[in-house]
Amino acid sequence: MAARRYLFWFFGVAGAIVLAIVTFNIAADAYILNNRAGASVETVSGFERVLKPAWFDTIKPDIVFVGSSRVRMAFDPALIDPTFHMKSFNYGVSSATAYETRRYIQDAAAQPSVKTIVVSLDPFEDGEASQPIGAGFDELRLAVTKAGAPTPHRDWWLTTSRYLSGGALGMHALGVYLLARLGPNQSASERPDIFEAYSRMTTAIFRHEMDRRNDRAIAPRAWQMSELRASLAALCNYRGAVYWYFPPDNFAVIARYVSNDADGFIAFKKTVLAAVRDHNAKCMNKVRLFDFTNLNAITRERLTASHTQSTFYEDPIHVRPPTGMMLLRRMLTSAKADAHFGIELTRDPHADADIDAIRAQAAAWAKS
Repeated sequence: MAARRYLFWFFGVAGAIVLAIVTFNIAADAYILNNRAGASVETVSGFERVLKPAWFDTIKPDIVFVGSSRVRMAFDPALIDPTFHMKSFNYGVSSATAYETRRYIQDAAAQPSVKTIVVSLDPFEDGEASQPIGAGFDELRLAVTKAGAPTPHRDWWLTTSRYLSGGALGMHALGVYLLARLGPNQSASERPDIFEAYSRMTTAIFRHEMDRRNDRAIAPRAWQMSELRASLAALCNYRGAVYWYFPPDNFAVIARYVSNDADGFIAFKKTVLAAVRDHNAKCMNKVRLFDFTNLNAITRERLTASHTQSTFYEDPIHVRPPTGMMLLRRMLTSAKADAHFGIELTRDPHADADIDAIRAQAAAWAKS
């Protein structure tokens, strides 16, 4: 009898805990998705790999942003939607790998509502064949398999990950906490102390982050480039608009890439450009490729004694959401190259030469 009472007690307590978790997740999910500032939670790092596929499925956006934390922090739907009169979704996840980026591109292309996909290219430098995904990523939450077939029982996997998983509990709790700290009618942009994406780079932040990236170099690598080509193949018959871009790291970082391995940095961009040109020649879909790593109106910013907080950056590689708006406007509305604010390589007759010009720009930057 004692053993039976213990089992009833044990399963009763366990059941109550599970019920409490499910109830909280359901309530928190609804609160975030219906809150006037809830879309800004998409810029927050937590357990985004767990929840974003489910939120994506519910929101059914017109435009999707895919990439790493450079995307996650740059594009806030709370700013984008009323300005561009569209419904957007931020699919950026921290430290996204090349494989995850390919799979999120496939997921976006498979959604009927999505008319535009914007992809940051920095994840195609990350990940390895031996470790292709980050913690929390699950293929079963995506609309299609890596072969492009519909994912079996996807609704079940979305539901369980959304309401039963510990990752969902953590992300929901964080989202509710952040939104609850906003004042009446306050937006995320008014509280950079709460929403990190809106904070501003200071000299101390700049120095700390530059020290961390002292030896960083960029060059094309076989596995990552195979994932990039697989991403293009998945888009071959996609009928929507696709924009790929090299993100605008502060030029101090770009100059570091050039100093550490100029040939590799240039080869990375030319390899991507060649793959995009091949895709555009063979496929119905046409990718537009932008390069924001040149010395331009954003990347040239320096902090000085009179300019102690950045206008454009949260740190040297992450731009703030208002800067993300500038990038998006440039990509969606520009019909010609504008070297003062990035270059559209796929419409630039001198694209290869303009990529090579980074050496001279880095030299000029070092002397200025």
